[in-house]
Amino acid sequence: MTPSNGGTRKHLVSQSSVLSQPDLLRPEELFSQYTVTEIQRNFQKIQRDIESKKRELRSMVGERYRELIDTADTIAEMKSTVRDIRTTLNSIQTSCKMERESSLENEEEHSKKEEFWSIASQMKLLVDTPEKIWNAMENKHFLIAGQLYLLSRHIVTNLHIGTSSTPSHHLTKFPVLTQQWGAISHFKPSILQGCRDVLEEVTVTDEQFTDCIATVILLEGVDLSVLLQQVLDKRLCAVQGHLTSGGSVRTQLAKCVESIVSTLHLINNNLVTTNNITQKLQHLCHNVSTMEVVSAAFQQETGLQSLTRHLPALVHSYHPTVNSSLDLPDVVGMCNTWIDGVTSTIQETLHTTLHYVQSVASVTNLIKPYSQRSSAEWEAVCMSVLSRKVDVWEDILLIPVSGHIKKIISSYIGDAMLATNSELSDIILNHEEANVAQFVWNLGCRRESKLRQKTEGFVDCVMALCSNLNERLTAIYTDIITYTGPPEKAKYKEDNVKSGEIFSHVCDVTKQSLTQLSDHIMAVVSEDTTSSSLPDELSLLVHVCRCLVLYTPQLTTLLTVSRDRAKYSASSHYQCIAAAKSALLQRYGEWLSGVIVQQLESFLNSEALNYAVTWEEAVIKEESEEGTTVESKVSLPICCSSYITTLLHSLSSELYRVGCHGFEDNEVPVMLGCLNERIVESYGTWLDNAELTQNMALQYWLDFKYITAMCNVATAVNTERNKKITNVIRRIETNIDPFDWDVFQPHLAANLHGLIRRTYNLFGAVSVYSTTVQAIATTASRAAFQQNTHNILLGNEMVSRFPLLPVRADTTTSSSRGNTAAEDSEEEDEEEGDVNQQLSALCRTLAQFSSPSFEPQSLDNGAL
Repeated sequence: MTPSNGGTRKHLVSQSSVLSQPDLLRPEELFSQYTVTEIQRNFQKIQRDIESKKRELRSMVGERYRELIDTADTIAEMKSTVRDIRTTLNSIQTSCKMERESSLENEEEHSKKEEFWSIASQMKLLVDTPEKIWNAMENKHFLIAGQLYLLSRHIVTNLHIGTSSTPSHHLTKFPVLTQQWGAISHFKPSILQGCRDVLEEVTVTDEQFTDCIATVILLEGVDLSVLLQQVLDKRLCAVQGHLTSGGSVRTQLAKCVESIVSTLHLINNNLVTTNNITQKLQHLCHNVSTMEVVSAAFQQETGLQSLTRHLPALVHSYHPTVNSSLDLPDVVGMCNTWIDGVTSTIQETLHTTLHYVQSVASVTNLIKPYSQRSSAEWEAVCMSVLSRKVDVWEDILLIPVSGHIKKIISSYIGDAMLATNSELSDIILNHEEANVAQFVWNLGCRRESKLRQKTEGFVDCVMALCSNLNERLTAIYTDIITYTGPPEKAKYKEDNVKSGEIFSHVCDVTKQSLTQLSDHIMAVVSEDTTSSSLPDELSLLVHVCRCLVLYTPQLTTLLTVSRDRAKYSASSHYQCIAAAKSALLQRYGEWLSGVIVQQLESFLNSEALNYAVTWEEAVIKEESEEGTTVESKVSLPICCSSYITTLLHSLSSELYRVGCHGFEDNEVPVMLGCLNERIVESYGTWLDNAELTQNMALQYWLDFKYITAMCNVATAVNTERNKKITNVIRRIETNIDPFDWDVFQPHLAANLHGLIRRTYNLFGAVSVYSTTVQAIATTASRAAFQQNTHNILLGNEMVSRFPLLPVRADTTTSSSRGNTAAEDSEEEDEEEGDVNQQLSALCRTLAQFSSPSFEPQSLDNGAL
């Protein structure tokens, strides 16, 4: 079925109402496909487009009207000028016709006509020459322009135009030529400047180079050696100009290298291998005729044959004359001087060009095209032109590029160390994390890295400082190896000299920066010995020195990257850091000794026996004269005075607080040895003015022997210190009756050993280094130790569990207890539970007492 008209129109209405270009060309179909409303709407749209185009046309005409008027004026002026020229030419033609007609009448007149045509041809050539010179210069055909200039000068010389003192009759007949030579003579500087510009270009071809050299020699008559030197000087200035012209560094460097390569190739192709320039000059002076020059310039224009037919023989036979030659040794000498100048210029200027390249990777990317081995062709060119091999990379670019890379490395490492110095200063100013023991005993984090960090005694701020430094140095090292390659691959390459120089520089700069860092470490410490923050600063800086060695592996890599192992030995890497750490430990030891000794002297001078504990009665059996056994009881000190315990606990707590477990084995003993010496000196000074009773002397004897035994470490001055200790002991013993002393001494010695065995675990930070304590602890039997009723550990079989320290338990005892617990009755289970609770409470007390959080009094320059 055929759809109805209504259905068709409804379908058409649903289509797009925009008229297309084909629809507008078929008006008969518009009303069948579109509604009247759509046609009207599109008609209005088309009218609006027409009006818009009209407005744009009017705007364009208005904007271009002034230019149109100027163009019309110019055309009118050109028309007037052409009319005048045409009038002049017509007059010339008329005159020539009249002369020709008159020459037919008279033979004498004919010769005059010939002269006239000869002059006219030369003048016509002079009139057309400026345009031809201009066209040749636009096309950079400077040789043709120069030849036309020389021919014009020759014609002018023959006609005596502008050279005679009195005007000739030719000027009267042809006044238009009065200024013609002036117009032509102005082209000489332009031709010469165009030749020099072409000779400075990087992309100049061999033909252009030869033509420009020949043109300059023809126009100026200079010697070829002088001109070659001028060309080399200009190209040297061009090389320097490329480096300072602005733009991208890559483009500047590419133009510079291309200019060097093209210069040597041009000289090799045109002066060394084949002397094209000399051959070209000889050809121009002997083989090129005037007709060839005119034909090349006029390019078979209409009337060329009639123009050249009437030229005189003097013009036809014209050939320029030059006398220029150059020996090969002179060329080699000038080129060697030039390449040396280029090398010097680049080495002086390139560092300024590379100033904006701030990474070694960027520099490597820039010089990558030039760092490859030279081709055989280039080596042949250098041997031909310079009589020696010249590598653009190694002989010209390597020194300035390596210097800039060294500057970048120095800047990067210096910035990294400056940032580390700043972080170090912040750590010293905010020394809240100086309490290492608090960090170690904090069980909030159980990660493996934190456990290792706690084991070595490094707080978070110290680890962050070393981690940040290591990250900076890693980035620097990654940047460096983009240029040198990995050290393990670059060390044994014979031709890789650049890697050795850069690696040596890296070692030097790193070592210098490390020295500056150690100086800064010593500089940030407070000079005030009474400052309350001094111990925190010293301990933090000691841990920084330790952490730098252990947790900055990239620092070790930079220090050992050089191939010169004799200069950069492994033992000399951290000498400055080790020296700084030793100085810091010495200052800390002096501070610690001063504080402990000050408090000891305060106790000694203020009724020290007020801090004494209860004595123990000892039964002494003696044999009487009658042979019977007589028993007597004497009271002897069994424990040291409480002030000694307080001092040792404070000393141990302070060593725990600063993380002494991370120090090297010989560092804490040195401090304890100095402290022991000062304690001996303090007791000796105090005894000078002290008046002691026998009981007082017994207690002081035990106190002195105990504290010196706890601090007795093996050092270089151990023998001399033992002599001083023996002297003080003898001075104390002088206050005891000799007969009583013989009786008391074995008991006091036993009490001293028992006291050490009972209490050395409480002062682990001190007693672990004492040779006396270790000897007593290893020889004492465990049974005897447990039977001692004065043991404050109460015979506990289970060692209290200290976090982060090894746990040792008697498995036999544990298993036997388990079996017993299974077999006992409920009442025995309750009793064992009470005992276990007591033991747990005791272990918690010991853990609190041994941890730094238990501090009865703070250790500073004030009272303990």
